[in-house]
Amino acid sequence: MNKVSKGRWTYSFNEGKKAEQKFVDLMSSRGNIVVKSSRSEDIHKHIDYYVNDIPIDVKGNRHLETIWLEITNVRGKKGWLQGESKYIVFDIVELKSFCFFKRIDLLQYVLQFKEKTTDKKHYNRLYTRDGRDDVIVKVKYKDISHLETQSIKYE
Repeated sequence: MNKVSKGRWTYSFNEGKKAEQKFVDLMSSRGNIVVKSSRSEDIHKHIDYYVNDIPIDVKGNRHLETIWLEITNVRGKKGWLQGESKYIVFDIVELKSFCFFKRIDLLQYVLQFKEKTTDKKHYNRLYTRDGRDDVIVKVKYKDISHLETQSIKYE
């Protein structure tokens, strides 16, 4: 079974928290009302925040050449593409921007892919890891940029 090392998990967790705080600060500075979701909403509904009552899931530390889209999570439950957020917001490092996508648009996009792979180098295929129940699709930003509804620069 492929396990994520504790160091990798800690790094990813911390990067995600930094991106979330940067997102909250940016949204608040623009006059939005930002409310943290409950732990249950975060885990089961894949909602990190409500911005002006709109449910949003923030994904940190994404790159132009690698954005993973989660259909099914590692426990075999609905992944964040099947959650209840209206928007998925990616912090795309090279763009120094938060890029907004309607969750449903991203879900519809990945549902077109039928080919499966266990090689993480492949794009636009249903990727699964040995011993895990997740199903994720690796895309490039340019593959989904036409679905972007808004981007907000930071720094």
